[in-house]
Amino acid sequence: MLNHGKFSVENIIKILFLLITAIVVIIPFLWMIMTSLQPSSAAVLQRPIKFPIPPAFSNYLKIWSVEPFGIYGINSIFVSLTTAFLQVVVAILAAYAFAVLRFPFKRVVFLFVLAVLMMPSQVAIIPLYSIMTKLGWLDTYAGLIIPFAADAYGIFLIRQSFLSVPRDFVEAAQIEGMGHGKIAFRIMPHLIKPSLIAYIIMAIKWRWNDYFWVLVMTSSINKRTLPVGVVMMKEVSDGGTQWHLLMAATLVVLLPMLILFLCLQKYFTNDYMSGAIKG
Repeated sequence: MLNHGKFSVENIIKILFLLITAIVVIIPFLWMIMTSLQPSSAAVLQRPIKFPIPPAFSNYLKIWSVEPFGIYGINSIFVSLTTAFLQVVVAILAAYAFAVLRFPFKRVVFLFVLAVLMMPSQVAIIPLYSIMTKLGWLDTYAGLIIPFAADAYGIFLIRQSFLSVPRDFVEAAQIEGMGHGKIAFRIMPHLIKPSLIAYIIMAIKWRWNDYFWVLVMTSSINKRTLPVGVVMMKEVSDGGTQWHLLMAATLVVLLPMLILFLCLQKYFTNDYMSGAIKG
C-alpha cells in the first residue's frame, strides 16, 4: 500500500521535503516577529529568546518617531511604481518590435540587449554615477528612476512571451484596422497576462528593495527610501542597536511586498503552466 496512492513513499518524501523547506523559510520571519515585539533591546539579547507577554506592539509606533518613515515610505512608493511603470512600457514597446516587427539588424540589436542582461549591475555603477553628476540628478527622483526605466530582463521576458502568441492574432487585429501601438498595449498584454503580472511584481520589488543605488544617489532625508531608512535607524541608535525597533521597521518594509504578492499571485500561479493562450 505504501507504493500506491497518496501514501506512496515518493509522496511522503515530497511532503517531508516541502515541510522542511517551509520551516527553514519561515523560521527567520518568526524570529523577526518575536524580536519586533520585545519590550527592549536587552530582552532581545537574552538566550533563549522568548515570546513576550504582553507583546510590545508599541514598537511599531515608536519607529515612526526614530526616523521619518512616512517620507521614506512615500519615496519608496513613488520611485517603485514610477520605475515599474516605465519599465513595463519600455519592455512592451521593445519586445513588440523584436517579436513582431521587421527591421534591419534586429538580431544584432537583440544580442546587445542580451549582453546587457549578462553584464553585472555593479559594472555600470561608476559610469551611471558620473552621468547623473553631469546631469545634476544627484539626490533627485530623476536620478533614482531614469537609469532603470529600461530593463533588459523585462525586454527579454516580454519578448519571449510575445513570441508564444500566434501570428494570427496580430494579423487579425491589423485587418480590423488596429495600429501597432494599439496591438502592443491592448491586445498583446491581455494574451500574456500571467507573464506580464509576474514581471510587474518583480519590477516593483526590485526598486522597493533597492539599497545600494539609493544610498549612493541620495544625501538628504527627503529622497531616501525605506531600505536606506532602516539602515540609517541602525546607525543613529543610541546605546547600541535597538534590535526590537529595527526588526519592527524591517517588517514594515516587508509587509507591502507580501501584500502585493498575495493579491496578485493568483494571476500567474494558476495560469502560468497553461500559458497565456488558451483554447
